[in-house]
Amino acid sequence: MMKMKFGFLKRAVVAALTLSVLGSSAALAATENLFGYTVVNSSYSQGLAGAINGDRTAAPTTFTSSTKVTGLNSDPALFNFFRGTESQLVLRQYNVYSPATLIDNKIIDPFASSWTPSLAEKKWDAVRNLHAAATKGNFLYATGYDLGKISVVNMSSGYTQIKSYQFPTDWSAISLPTGASVHGEGLTVVGDYLYALFTVNPSGGYSVYSDSIVVKLYIDSSTGDLYYMGHIAVGKNAFTLDHYNNKLYVCALGGMQNAGSSNADTRLDIIDLSTFTKTTVNKTTSMTGDFRDITIVDANTAYVFLGNYDTYFTNMVGGVYRTSVANLATPSAWTKVSNVNSGGYLWGIYADSNRFWFVKGNQIDIYPGLPASTSDTSTKTFTPGDLGYTGGNLNSAIILAPDQPSGFAAKSASGVAKSFASQSVLAQQARKAAEEAKTGLKTVNGQRILSFN
Repeated sequence: MMKMKFGFLKRAVVAALTLSVLGSSAALAATENLFGYTVVNSSYSQGLAGAINGDRTAAPTTFTSSTKVTGLNSDPALFNFFRGTESQLVLRQYNVYSPATLIDNKIIDPFASSWTPSLAEKKWDAVRNLHAAATKGNFLYATGYDLGKISVVNMSSGYTQIKSYQFPTDWSAISLPTGASVHGEGLTVVGDYLYALFTVNPSGGYSVYSDSIVVKLYIDSSTGDLYYMGHIAVGKNAFTLDHYNNKLYVCALGGMQNAGSSNADTRLDIIDLSTFTKTTVNKTTSMTGDFRDITIVDANTAYVFLGNYDTYFTNMVGGVYRTSVANLATPSAWTKVSNVNSGGYLWGIYADSNRFWFVKGNQIDIYPGLPASTSDTSTKTFTPGDLGYTGGNLNSAIILAPDQPSGFAAKSASGVAKSFASQSVLAQQARKAAEEAKTGLKTVNGQRILSFN
């Protein structure tokens, strides 16, 4: 039996590899959808969704892409979750907040040859600008950036929303300044608990951030109800909630994105779920950038991505570092495996036991193994042109977890696979700031005036 409970896709990869050892590798050798994406055209007026596909054990050079859904609006995004042992997707489209323009969420089988028609279509009125989804039993939990609520959805009743919770007012132990604006950023389920990440702008607007909050909630498995168990403050403008071995890893920019510099308050918080206490990690003086993403393969292999934009939001400057889990709290022991100085707005990293995925600005780079030095390079790249829109833009990305055999379903710790949704909001911030900088207008760096995801 595995002792570690993996976050995001880790559980599913372990299940798949174990099946191979047991003699079911033939079932794994078929081409399948590995990675989901949405792209929009150059004018940000329409979009599509698709998948990168291939054999999970094959070289990335053999991977191809296929368009699955067309005719989407300018801000579509995908989210992976588990319904029991089945991997499923939410495809959402977003308009600037207005109750009258709420669009159905499409529930999709990610491994179907066609994603239309969808398995179900449903509106959840407590969610605007969906940022995260996680599941436990019959219930799906969703949160959105605009309202800062958690929606409880009964998957057994046609994916109908049955209740919702408002952060922070539904939990009296949490106190925020009058006039603060709050945003749902991340969800993960570990055992009987839902952990929810919210960012906070203490005076409203988007120019000033205070500490983000992780809330611990007990899940009533028969009703889906959530019960407050505690909360903990983490870094400003935080957006990851990766789970590995009973710890949560939370990257925080430390404030707005800046042109030409990182934030003094950027940090990585490691939350020990056994004690619900945190360890705060600060970068070394030689490192460039804000903490932007983290991915953990096993005890010996973790990656951290740091970066910030240059003077006119033209390029992201920074790097990807490799270390062990034990050394995550000691950045001086990290090894740089990628130098970053390139354009684009959507960023994120993911590693499994076979390869490394780098959502790199406006392209997706896939490495054939796990990079150990800056001399290791990707062998396959997908651009927006490859994915459906020449001159277009990446809008969202998602790792597609395989279905889980029933023998491993009980080990599903977080009910969700790796998403780059929150990085997409950062993409919108940077793109808006870059446009303003080009026109010579005053730039309000990092403000979330519009939203991609």
